[in-house]
Amino acid sequence: MKHHAKGGSRSKIIWVWYRQELLLLLREPVAVFFSLAFPLIIYIFIGIPYAEQIIPDTKVKFIDMMFPTLVGTVAANLLLMGLPIYLAELRSRQVDKRYRALPLSGANFGITVISAMLTLTIAASSLIVGIVGFQHGLRPEVTSPLFILLNIGLVVFLCGVGFFLGTLPLGARTINALTAAVFFVLFFGSGAAAPIDTLPAIIKKILEWNPLKIWFDALVAVYTDSPFPTGGTWKIALTLIFAAFLAAIGLASWRKTE
Repeated sequence: MKHHAKGGSRSKIIWVWYRQELLLLLREPVAVFFSLAFPLIIYIFIGIPYAEQIIPDTKVKFIDMMFPTLVGTVAANLLLMGLPIYLAELRSRQVDKRYRALPLSGANFGITVISAMLTLTIAASSLIVGIVGFQHGLRPEVTSPLFILLNIGLVVFLCGVGFFLGTLPLGARTINALTAAVFFVLFFGSGAAAPIDTLPAIIKKILEWNPLKIWFDALVAVYTDSPFPTGGTWKIALTLIFAAFLAAIGLASWRKTE
C-alpha cells in the first residue's frame, strides 16, 4: 500500500510541475515563435516554389523529400536550442536550486522539463504535418512503423544532446550562442536547407558524419520508399550511443550542483 501511495504521490508531483513548466514555456513568445517560424520560412520560400517538381531520376516530389526534414527541424530547433537555453536560464536564476528545496528530485525535475518541451515539439510538428498534408498530401509511409520509430529515435538523440548542452557550466548567454552555433552548423550541414552536392569532396566526407544528416537521410529514405543509406543503421546506433554518453555526463554535472 505504501509503495502504491508513494508512486501515486510522485506521479501527482510530476503532473503538477509538468503543467507549470508547460505554461512557463508557452509564455515565452520567442521560443514558441522561433520553433514554428523557422521551419515555416523554409517551407514557404523553398518548399512551396518547388513542391510539385519531381526530383531528377526519381518519381519523388520535392515536397516529399523535404517533409521529413521539416518535421525533424522543428524537433532539432526546440531540443538543441530551446531545451538547453531554458535549462541554462533556470540555473542562472537559481530556479533549479529553489525547486530542489521542494519535494521534487533532480530526476523528476528533468522529466517535467523535458516532457513540457516535448509537448511543444509535438504541437509544432503537428502544425507542420497539418499544413503540408493539407496543401500537398502525405505519403502513406507517414504511418510506417519504421518512419515513426526513426522520428522517436531522433527525438531521443536530440534530448540527450540538448540536456548535455544545457548542463554545461557556462552562463546563459554563452549557452545561447553555443547552441545556436551547434544547431545551425548541423542544420545547414545536413543539406536540409540547400543541397551540399557542390561542396568540395573533403567537406562532403566530413558532413557524412553529421548526426542530423544521418537521421534526415534515413527519414527521407523511409518516407519516400527509397533505398536506405549505406551504413545508415550502424551510424544511427553510434549517434544514440553518443547521445547517451553526453546525457550521462550532463546528469553527473547536474548532480554536482545538488
